Amino acid sequence: MIALAPAALCLPDGTPIEEAANAGPVVAIYVILLAFGLLTAVGLTFYFRDQRVDWDQRKQQLLARPWLDLDAVGLFAALIVLQVFTALVLQGVARLTDTAAWETMPFIVQTLTLDWLGIAVVALLVVRRHFSWHDAFGLTWRRGGRALLLGAVFFLAVMPFFWFYATLYELGLKWFGVDPTLQEVAVAITNDQPLGTRLYLIGVAVVVAPFFEELLFRGMLLPVVAKRIGVGWAIMLVSVVFALVHLHVPSFLPLFVVAVAFSLAYLYSGNLLVSVVMHGLFNAFNLAVLTALR
Repeated sequence: MIALAPAALCLPDGTPIEEAANAGPVVAIYVILLAFGLLTAVGLTFYFRDQRVDWDQRKQQLLARPWLDLDAVGLFAALIVLQVFTALVLQGVARLTDTAAWETMPFIVQTLTLDWLGIAVVALLVVRRHFSWHDAFGLTWRRGGRALLLGAVFFLAVMPFFWFYATLYELGLKWFGVDPTLQEVAVAITNDQPLGTRLYLIGVAVVVAPFFEELLFRGMLLPVVAKRIGVGWAIMLVSVVFALVHLHVPSFLPLFVVAVAFSLAYLYSGNLLVSVVMHGLFNAFNLAVLTALR
C-alpha cells in the first residue's frame, strides 16, 4: 500500500534530514507546523472538555454501519492474496528485463491491482448491498466543507504526537542497530523519472490511496471488528494491521499512531471524508518534505 514513511527519518540515500544541504528552510517550516499543531491540539483539548462529547452515541453510530464480516474481511484477504501473487509475477518478469526500467513499475501495477481495484470493488458492494454511501461511510457532500476543515484541523493536532513518537521510535531503532530508511515507494516517487509517471504516483499517494485505505480500514474493517471486540480494542487492532501491511519496520509505530488518529477522527465526525483528508495531507506533507530536500 502507498503510504509515505515519516519525514523525520532520512533521505533516500540514508542521509539524515538535518544534514541535507537545504534542510534549513524545510526544518523551519516543520517547526512552525509543529507549533501550530501543538496550539491546535491544546485548543481541541479545551473544546472537547467544554463540549462534553457523547462518545457512546458516536460508538453506536459506528456499530450501526451495515458492513458484514464477509464484506470487510473477505475483501481484505482477497486483496492480500492478489498482492502476493502480483509481487511474485513482477519479480519473475523483472529478472528478464532491465532492473532500472522497473523501478516504478511495481508501484504502478500496485495502484491498479490494489487502490483502483479496491475502490471499484467497494463501490460494487455498495450497489449490490443496496447501501447508500452515507449509511456505509457517513459520506455526505452537503457538509463536505466542514469535513475538509475538520480533517485539516485534526491533521495539525496530530502532527506533534506523530513527530514525538516517530522520534522516539527512530532512536529506539538506532539503539538496536536498525538504520531508519524510507519506504521504496517514497524513494521511487522522489527519484528522477518521467513527469507523467511522477504526477500519477503523486496523485495516487495523495488522493487515491488515502481514499481506498480509509474505505477499507476505517470504513469497513473498523466497524466490523468493533462489533466483535468493542470499539476501543478494534481501533487498536485495525491500526496495528494497517501499520503491518505496509511492510516497513521503520514506519510501524508512526503509522500506528496516525492510524489511531484517523480512527478517532472517523469515530468523532461520523464522516469518513475527515480521515481521508487527514490521510491525504499526511502523505502530501511527507512527500513535499522529501521533494524539497532532494
